[in-house]
Amino acid sequence: MIKKISISLILIAVVASAAFIFKTGGNDAYSNVNYPVVPPHRTCGTTEYMENLYRENPAYKKTMMELEKYAEEYARNNPAGTDNRTVITIPVVVHVVWNLPVQNISDDQVLSQIDVLNKDFRRMNSDTTNTPAPWKPLGADCQIEFKMARRDPGNNPTLGITRTQTSVVEFGQSSALKFTSQGGHDAWDRDKYLNLWSCNLGSQLLGYATFPGGSASLDGVAIGYNYFGTVGTLSPPYNKGRTATHEVGHWLWLYHIWGDDNGSCGGSDLIGDTPNQALEFYGCPTYPQLDACSSVSPGAMFMNYMDYTDDACMNLFTQGQLTRINSALDGPRLPIKSSNGHIDVSGTPICSFKADSLSIEYNNPVHFSDVSAGIPTGWQWTFTGGSPSSSTVQNPTVTYPTPGVYTVRLRVSNGFGADSLTKTSYIRVRGASMSTYSVVNPPTLSRISVSSADTSRVFFNWTKASTNNTVNYKVKIRKLGQQVDYVFTNSGNTSDTVAGIRRSALDSLAQTLGVNGDSVRCTWRTWSYNGIDSLSSQNSLIVTLVRSPIGIQVISNEVPQRFGLYNNYPNPFNPVTKIRFDIPNISGNRNVNLIVYDILGNQVAVLVNEDLQAGKYEASWEASNFASGIYFYRIKAGEFVETHRMVLVK
Repeated sequence: MIKKISISLILIAVVASAAFIFKTGGNDAYSNVNYPVVPPHRTCGTTEYMENLYRENPAYKKTMMELEKYAEEYARNNPAGTDNRTVITIPVVVHVVWNLPVQNISDDQVLSQIDVLNKDFRRMNSDTTNTPAPWKPLGADCQIEFKMARRDPGNNPTLGITRTQTSVVEFGQSSALKFTSQGGHDAWDRDKYLNLWSCNLGSQLLGYATFPGGSASLDGVAIGYNYFGTVGTLSPPYNKGRTATHEVGHWLWLYHIWGDDNGSCGGSDLIGDTPNQALEFYGCPTYPQLDACSSVSPGAMFMNYMDYTDDACMNLFTQGQLTRINSALDGPRLPIKSSNGHIDVSGTPICSFKADSLSIEYNNPVHFSDVSAGIPTGWQWTFTGGSPSSSTVQNPTVTYPTPGVYTVRLRVSNGFGADSLTKTSYIRVRGASMSTYSVVNPPTLSRISVSSADTSRVFFNWTKASTNNTVNYKVKIRKLGQQVDYVFTNSGNTSDTVAGIRRSALDSLAQTLGVNGDSVRCTWRTWSYNGIDSLSSQNSLIVTLVRSPIGIQVISNEVPQRFGLYNNYPNPFNPVTKIRFDIPNISGNRNVNLIVYDILGNQVAVLVNEDLQAGKYEASWEASNFASGIYFYRIKAGEFVETHRMVLVK
């Protein structure tokens, strides 16, 4: 049953709602609250607009009263859920009015918005699964399809998009947007087209709409260019095209779900199956939400398109709202039902095309569609980097075997003439998918001995970012505290997870970076590449490049009979001490670790972590960056493990 309010409140709701304005601000998130507190967010400028309408056109008040009487009678005679009409097609023209190039949104951005409208009004949107169970049966297929205009008011071919460069920086709620003489663009016949304007509304406005019954020259919907559609220049969390869904709902005679009554519970949206709601909701509330007007479960229907939640949280119109929409289409908006504005007309073609995806993984297909106006009869496609590289069919399918960004060109023709369109850097072909990975070795705090005469390699190891061998890697080293990377590629197959870098090359790097004494502290990480994207390892490790003679040195070619670890000298020390150890002939794993720990057992330095031949060695530890105290050094080589104590005194 329709919710009742006084005729004066009806007038306030109807007249005030002649234009709806949203404001955006921060990222709002609400859960389990009575109703949202008010940070910067979407709000409605109804009161100001109501005053303007009364002042500019006093007769509008009477018009709205008569229309509301009609709508109430229509709802009585057509209960929700009893409509069996066929699908109605509404032709759409989009007037792109731009001051800066970024505001001149692309055809693809425009078409993405039409796609959202069609899914939302037909309840074919994928997020219907998010509608709470009590309201799923109320979800309505509004049986409306929106199509771009194919013939203009002069019966000439059109893509349904006009473009106007303007000197107006931002339009706000100014009617100048809707007049060519004032820097905007004139509306097309509102009885044949739904007029959408895209522009810079400024002042963080998302959009506004007109209800039936007003001036024909002002009729339609205005939307900020950065809230229009799902691709292109967009501003989250209003980047899923739901601003237009909400505003077109107003154009089809729907009010805000909470009734614009400032929380009094005395207002109404005039819909019987939408719960009475105190105030609007913002962000993405969790279900259920109870408030002063809906105090028991299922609570407020905050996911309704006519609330103020984020785009990602709206997902339904109700059967009652469909009845209200039908009252508009069978009443004040009846003429548009018989419009032929969406039907193609022959003429000199205007070239346009779209792809089902603008970003794909390599070796996957892209389906291209010709959406040219004028009924072309010939097509010549060119696909840079694609297979096939050209086609003469109207709607070809193309595979891209190599990652990259590619241009597509189409030329269309018929007996009236020809036209062509090139979309540069149109298709983005991603490489193999990559996931989080880590660098492993040399471990953090390792000391790596380097020398200009040493051609042996230090091996840098990491885990895989992908199982696909087309992904390759680079090692990047930078001085601690600086931002400049020095890049090394791994030896052999670039898909390997190891890079062997010559100690002589690292010695040259140490000199370039600038050593402090005989060493320089660095961080190292790797970057993986799939041909177009890159991904950094999730971690970086600190290592010290130590130029000879400090570092690990072979002090004798004599082959020891057994493992040995000796007392460091000097001890106590400041800031450098030396540690000698012996490595006999061993089979199998020859990796030797010599690690320094503080008194709490924390690892503070890795002096040796490499495969060593049998011999007598000496390693140095430069501890100028460490505090005075007791430290321990521990060697592990095969089964041999031994620990000694040393004292740093500053």
